[in-house]
Amino acid sequence: MTKIHAAKVLAAGLVIASLGWGSQSYAQVDEPQSIYNVYSLHSEASVEVDNDLMIATLTVEAEDKDAAVLASKINSSMSWAINALRPYGALKTKTRDYQTYPRYDTSKNRKLIGWRANQSIQIETDDFEAAGKAIQKLQERLQVKGIQLAAKPETRAAAADKLIIEALSSFKNRAALIQRNMGATGYKVMDVNIQSDQPASPMYDSAPRGIEMMRSSAMVAEPSIEAGTSRVSVKIYGRVQLD
Repeated sequence: MTKIHAAKVLAAGLVIASLGWGSQSYAQVDEPQSIYNVYSLHSEASVEVDNDLMIATLTVEAEDKDAAVLASKINSSMSWAINALRPYGALKTKTRDYQTYPRYDTSKNRKLIGWRANQSIQIETDDFEAAGKAIQKLQERLQVKGIQLAAKPETRAAAADKLIIEALSSFKNRAALIQRNMGATGYKVMDVNIQSDQPASPMYDSAPRGIEMMRSSAMVAEPSIEAGTSRVSVKIYGRVQLD
């Protein structure tokens, strides 16, 4: 073997050895370190808050063979409803969900025999007394589709802020309990996840039979509404590592 050829072989060997050492070193650096004495725990706190928001939805529905006449009926009833609500300044109102459907007979040919349409109006307020009187008035020509009672977002947020303090205190107490029972000198919090739930608000739907009774009555009684409460909950999940 010539000296030149031997030098090339030696250089190649050094490069391969260097690459091998570098790969081994890189693998050692990237290898995750084991974490010991880590405990997962959670705590929670909840409270009942008064419902201070009402969202009521009323609808008008009609049928007619003539689509134009039908639209006039719906528009007339909705204009009447809007004007009837003007004296109630504490109510936020908006119209929504204007829908029209074709009506067919039951024959094989399914002949078009008319149209059906409906439109809703929504009332939102924290004045339950005014809402009750307004709904009583609207039921002269509209039907109650549903009444939703809930706590306002700001009411829920204020309650949740207090619950976070309570739940965090409980979390720390549980972490300290684990530390004492495991004979550790201390602990550190690795991560914390705070969650606030949003339960469904109670909804009161009017039954079809009840609607017919209201429409056929000369005088409609004011609806009886109990505000009730909503539950606000805060949950905390986290991990601690003992010293």
